[in-house]
Amino acid sequence: MKPKIVVVEDEPKLIGILEYLLEDEGYEVHSSQRGDTALAIIEEHKPDLVLLDIMLPGIDGFELCAAIRRLTTTPVIVLTARKEQEDVIRGLELGADDYLTKPFNNKELTLRIRRVLGRTGLGDSFDQIVHGDIVVRVASREVSVAGRALALTPTEFSLLLCLMHNRGRVLSWESLLREVWGSEDWEGGKELVKVNIRRLRKKLEPDPTEPKYLLTNWGIGYRMGGVGISDSRRDGSIR
Repeated sequence: MKPKIVVVEDEPKLIGILEYLLEDEGYEVHSSQRGDTALAIIEEHKPDLVLLDIMLPGIDGFELCAAIRRLTTTPVIVLTARKEQEDVIRGLELGADDYLTKPFNNKELTLRIRRVLGRTGLGDSFDQIVHGDIVVRVASREVSVAGRALALTPTEFSLLLCLMHNRGRVLSWESLLREVWGSEDWEGGKELVKVNIRRLRKKLEPDPTEPKYLLTNWGIGYRMGGVGISDSRRDGSIR
């Protein structure tokens, strides 16, 4: 089956360009020109990814992104003519996985889409990774903390998996950008990492203001805290 993408954009000309581009890349595309009708289309078609403009009639992209996140962990890439850093950060904090500012390069857009859809985890040779109270089941992409299931976006899952595989090591934002997003030259890369770390910490930590798992080494990067850990193989052995 073709991967499905819902495009939410109020400019008919741009919708036509995106539909042609994405269908040519092998995607099934559905679209909406209004924020207040887009959610029903997303619920109907259950897409693999949403391309979301910020300036929309009805409700804006920020409100729609928050509504999408209340319903699903489907990846969201924000398309915006706004270049103010506060708007970019707001979109990421509401749950967007990535963003592009208009005008954008078509090849860059298709690369971003492939990167987001391709986030199936790093180092899948283990069925389960245990780190203190955190349990990550790689194949099913399930995460729990002290028995509490977490709803992570694909980006958050890949970020957590990268940190788990490198537990005890401090990873710079550049290395996280390379491992999770696939490039050190990602637009706004430092903010992408910072905001996703903050989002992941809120879901992961009992008290995000005093984290015990996802730690910051100021001026250097991020690491998983030194808790007892193990990787469970299919044969039950521990590494």
